[in-house]
Amino acid sequence: MADILSQSQIDELLNELIGEAEKSKTDFGLGLNERTVKNYDFKSPKKMSKDQFKLLSSITDTLARHIQAYFAGLLRSYCEITLATIDEHPYYEYNNSLPDCILTGVIDISSLGTLLVDMSNSISFTLIERMLGGNLVSTIIPEREFTEIEISLMERVFRRICMFIKESLSPLPDVQVDLRQIETNSRFIKSIRIEEVVEVVIYNVVIGPVKGTLTICIPYTCVDSLAFALEQQSEKENTDVASDELKRNLLNELRNSTVDVCAILGDATLPLKDILNLQPGDIIRLNQRIDSPVLVTVNNNKWFLGEPGILHNYKAVKISKYYKGRSNKL
Repeated sequence: MADILSQSQIDELLNELIGEAEKSKTDFGLGLNERTVKNYDFKSPKKMSKDQFKLLSSITDTLARHIQAYFAGLLRSYCEITLATIDEHPYYEYNNSLPDCILTGVIDISSLGTLLVDMSNSISFTLIERMLGGNLVSTIIPEREFTEIEISLMERVFRRICMFIKESLSPLPDVQVDLRQIETNSRFIKSIRIEEVVEVVIYNVVIGPVKGTLTICIPYTCVDSLAFALEQQSEKENTDVASDELKRNLLNELRNSTVDVCAILGDATLPLKDILNLQPGDIIRLNQRIDSPVLVTVNNNKWFLGEPGILHNYKAVKISKYYKGRSNKL
């Protein structure tokens, strides 16, 4: 084989390299065309992580099932509530998208923050119509303000939604969910800062011939606090489980350990000369009555009181009760 390539061989190598480069460029262009490209706003980047999104989706799915069952029982009709989207927006964008007249429940969650629940007028007036004895045949939605009686009726519905939110947050102990107020004009709500990032959860609600939406506006800080609290709770439960397991293992090990158990029938004080003169068969008088309880020690710690006796021709002590001033440590 020649060490130096000819001109024709060099040209062949160059042509192969150029062809592979054009092919890779074409494949890359086809890959870009096949993909769906979404615009990304670097001025307001997405804050919610994938884990937080999964957590919020799980909670909202549970909440949807509770509300669906409640609406079906309240209306005595078929009701379907499905999760449409979970999007992230600045609060001012969400607030500007709402109509001027809509029922909004301001709900406070202890240690987490405040969220808003908006119910479209089609669903609100359908619930009111049914609670006042009407039917679901008519789908005409009146274009007017809500009356005081209608707001009072819907307050019961929003308070029940608060209960369902609390049940959805059951992994958190001692969480409190309270309805602060019901507002008919979302422009007057000042519970959330205008520039704050919020997670908007939209449910599609179908009640017979009536269709509408139920929207929950959750500040991102609330979602972040919720995720942190659940993580802390999970770590605490894992620690408790590990601690219980450690205790059981220690007890299992201790059960096989040996300790010194002594029954003290009594004691006596003798001069040293009497002790030196003791002979087999001598009797030492103890300073304890024959009917007095016997002190039982465990590793030289006073633990029990007992009664002396004989069992199967062996000297024995029957434990009768704990020693009053016993030590807590062996």
